[in-house]
Amino acid sequence: MRYTSEKYKEFYNIIYDMDIHPMVQEMKNYRQHYDCSCYDHCLSVAYYCFCICKKLHLDKKSMARAAFVHDLFLYDWRVRQPNRKGLHAFTHAKTAYNKASHIFNLNDKERDIILKHMWPVTLVPPKYLESYILTLVDKYSTIEESYAYYKKKICCRKFFQTASSLLLLLFIYLP
Repeated sequence: MRYTSEKYKEFYNIIYDMDIHPMVQEMKNYRQHYDCSCYDHCLSVAYYCFCICKKLHLDKKSMARAAFVHDLFLYDWRVRQPNRKGLHAFTHAKTAYNKASHIFNLNDKERDIILKHMWPVTLVPPKYLESYILTLVDKYSTIEESYAYYKKKICCRKFFQTASSLLLLLFIYLP
């Protein structure tokens, strides 16, 4: 997602220092949902959250920064690893927070946004409205990415079924 609009430029200026960090760039190496990388998922979610906060006159800067690193866990969550305790859904927010807070100076709101983005899985509710917004946008984005993947698979399958049927007809009717 690369936009040239003024709104996107404003958003990107906020997250630029995070985006150039090698650990953030490493998110490109991990799948999040189907075909979507962890990096692309976080970038998309962060931009949507930024736009919502801008519209509602909320803290768009803290939101953009926290949302951009809300899934900075750097492992394939589909593969069980012996050193990882607990299920991914319950633990990755804390892992992302630990990594992000180690490399970036996070304010209280950014910490809450990252730590509580899986609410209600995290039993303690978010403290800020921005945290709730990320929770909802993250869920929406997951559904959107899943839908896009399955839509592509179904369309692709229909295309190949149609193409193979046409090829079969050609072989039948060719002299």
